[in-house]
Amino acid sequence: MKRGETAWIRHHSRVVDQRDYRLPPIWAPRSTPRTAQSESGRTVHASGRNRELGNRIVSMLADAEEQVVLSSFLLADRDIEDAVLAAAGRKVRVYILLASEARLDIEDKDGEFEQAMRDQHREMLLRLGGHALFRSAPHFHAKFVLADPGGGDGDGLLLTANLTKEALQRNEELGVELTPEEVEETFALARWAFWEYAEHEFIDPTDRFRSVKPLGSVEHPEPSSSVPATTSESRELLAEATRLVEAASGKLVAASFGWDKDHEIVEFLRVRAREGLDVTALARIRPSQMPALLALAESGARVFGFKWLHAKALCADDDKALVMSANLQSDGLDRGFELGVRLNGDRALEVRDRLDQWSKGARFELLASPTLGDIQGDALAWRGDRLDEMTVETERRVDLGSVTAKSADRLDDAAPPDPPLAGDLPELAHRIVYEWRTQAPVLAKNAKPVLHAGKNEKSDPYDPPVFDEPGGRRVVAADSELQIPEARQTAAKAKAAAIVVKE
Repeated sequence: MKRGETAWIRHHSRVVDQRDYRLPPIWAPRSTPRTAQSESGRTVHASGRNRELGNRIVSMLADAEEQVVLSSFLLADRDIEDAVLAAAGRKVRVYILLASEARLDIEDKDGEFEQAMRDQHREMLLRLGGHALFRSAPHFHAKFVLADPGGGDGDGLLLTANLTKEALQRNEELGVELTPEEVEETFALARWAFWEYAEHEFIDPTDRFRSVKPLGSVEHPEPSSSVPATTSESRELLAEATRLVEAASGKLVAASFGWDKDHEIVEFLRVRAREGLDVTALARIRPSQMPALLALAESGARVFGFKWLHAKALCADDDKALVMSANLQSDGLDRGFELGVRLNGDRALEVRDRLDQWSKGARFELLASPTLGDIQGDALAWRGDRLDEMTVETERRVDLGSVTAKSADRLDDAAPPDPPLAGDLPELAHRIVYEWRTQAPVLAKNAKPVLHAGKNEKSDPYDPPVFDEPGGRRVVAADSELQIPEARQTAAKAKAAAIVVKE
């Protein structure tokens, strides 16, 4: 048999079940598809492709007759800008609270504010300067729109979304219709922040933001549980969030863009989860938030991950909810300028339904200590400081290549090649089918024939022939597998170490 013919090759396979292999924390894919959801509710709206929440804001501005007050970390939405210009053209007074312009130059590691959005924000200032009065501070983070407040019958929306196109169409965001009483409470806080808490002012588009001092004549409103706030003089938002977490008896859902592991409200959520309460957390998947989210998952909470979620809300059972601009972090609950609105009854039920719909449609769930069998499809592995993409298959076939046997008559005894290394993880499949081939050794080049004493005391060649290879090994060379029995006998006589295939 000539070299290369299949008689000198054996094919092998071995199945390895890896389903019990323990993995690091994983954002595991979920098969539940997201169902269509109406963006407009009775009192609670959601962002979306149809832009119904954005259109509601434009409609409010179009109906304003005396004044409008807007607050957003960033303003970069052409439809809203046009509506502000139109309102100013009708002699409506426009007041806008923004984050400090200097903060916009801070690199956004999570992609919430792309450079194009920041550029549009600056263009907006030039367009609206002279038509609206802007005041800013680095701690301004509240998000709301008020139309004709101050008279008891104004219109208002409290938002989790910044006033940007991406937030209103791409992100998971909430907007709550405010009652006339809530509009007035929000307006009172906005007026205080505008005149007493701002640090810079922008009026003239040919000028820059200039420093301003507190007016000193607008008193801080009394704390309110209906519109709780975080300000330099109030921690009512944290107090209300704490009361709501404590009040939950059956189910608690928390949504937030930002999470601090060591913040008291996150620790309280962990305590409630360890007590057996059904706790669900909705979060944007970001490396910076993993310590807190992993701690929640390890405490027994279900943690669902999203690509663009930005909403901040707490919902206890079916009848208590809090929608707010603050993340579950010190920046928001302990300091800054943030607002929320407390909801009960049917309004709280609307929030719960929104959060439940998002939960059902979430693409990922964080598993703190999964096995490989728990994962199937595209996932994200937490490596302690980064998230790595991975794909887990049901079965994967791995070709280990070929291995040369020590002797042509022992093709089934050769050890398989070592599986390839894949870092600290195995091949990512529930079952691995390792395949390899064992081939017979071939007579080395420059091997020298060995003779033996014949019957007539002459030196005759062995049959099959025997050779000494350059490395010192003595071998018997066979032409085909049919010669194996004879080759074994010859190997015993010649004290050969192996049988090889003759070239």
